[in-house]
Amino acid sequence: MNYRSLLIACLAVLGLAGAGRGQADDSPPVLPTGIGQAATSSGGEAWVVGAIRRLTDYSASYKAPTWSPDGQHIAFGFAHSGGAKVYVMGSDGSNPRRLTDHPAWAALPTWSPDGRHIAFVSEGGGASDIYVMGSDGSDRRNLTNDSHWDWSPSWSPDGQHIAFVSRRGSAGKAEIYVMGSDGSNPRRPTDHLGQVESPSWSPDGRHIAFVSERGASDVYVIGSDGSNPRRLTGRSADDRSPSWSPDGQYIAFESNRDGDWGIYVMGSDGSNPRRLTDHLADDRSPSWSPDGQYIAFESNRDGDWGIYVMDIASYTGGEPTAAAETSWGQVKSLLSTH
Repeated sequence: MNYRSLLIACLAVLGLAGAGRGQADDSPPVLPTGIGQAATSSGGEAWVVGAIRRLTDYSASYKAPTWSPDGQHIAFGFAHSGGAKVYVMGSDGSNPRRLTDHPAWAALPTWSPDGRHIAFVSEGGGASDIYVMGSDGSDRRNLTNDSHWDWSPSWSPDGQHIAFVSRRGSAGKAEIYVMGSDGSNPRRPTDHLGQVESPSWSPDGRHIAFVSERGASDVYVIGSDGSNPRRLTGRSADDRSPSWSPDGQYIAFESNRDGDWGIYVMGSDGSNPRRLTDHLADDRSPSWSPDGQYIAFESNRDGDWGIYVMDIASYTGGEPTAAAETSWGQVKSLLSTH
């Protein structure tokens, strides 16, 4: 299998290469639906999950929601009729807009810390490259322009660098690279035994979480200079898509360790993993809001794929630290007793 076929197959698994059904128009209408509640606990510390609200309502594939730094918007990949584009909508699901209008597919957006730009991956010249554009879709520029496959961009907190995954190394092995935000001076901080995926910067810029695939997929963390690699998960299951909390204390991730794909959270050192969503469907690709009170994710819990947002709060033997009231109205928090 060549690299193009491999990446298309991966995108199909992730829900980006599949054709949607329903309306012929590729502009996704929005209708918030499906409010639910759940809770989980572990020992003396618990995570309270309040409202779970669907932001999109369209029969197509959605992937990798990501919050703008001001918390007002969510960018995401949207696939319909075989083509993936980058969209942005209000954090309440309002006013979806298509940012990319190019024959090639585009996906996996990530915001610059100042909110003025979005990096994303798109196909060009027979391979995938990292591009950047204005947050309104203007001024699209190719950053990598490499003959190998580059994908999964992640912007550093200071806005000076972008981490990404590339197969430009020996034998086409996927490794993490870091380049300047203008595409300059790419360097490879990882030299890992397994294929790597999904780099995510810590809020202080000192670490990068990523996924390593050696049989099962596990979440690792390294220094941003490549030092001190450490494995955070390891249960003979697949753990993927790490996302740091704004305060750097926690990492949300997706896992199938309980059979179906759910959203989990753990300490940034890998301690005390616990499940946030408990549904027979698949919940994937968590993304923390800048204020730490919400997690956006993708799910097929209503029979087709959509983007959802859940309210969360953590506490240790006391009251939740985040307000139990949202812009959608009062939410009753449920606490588990086990």
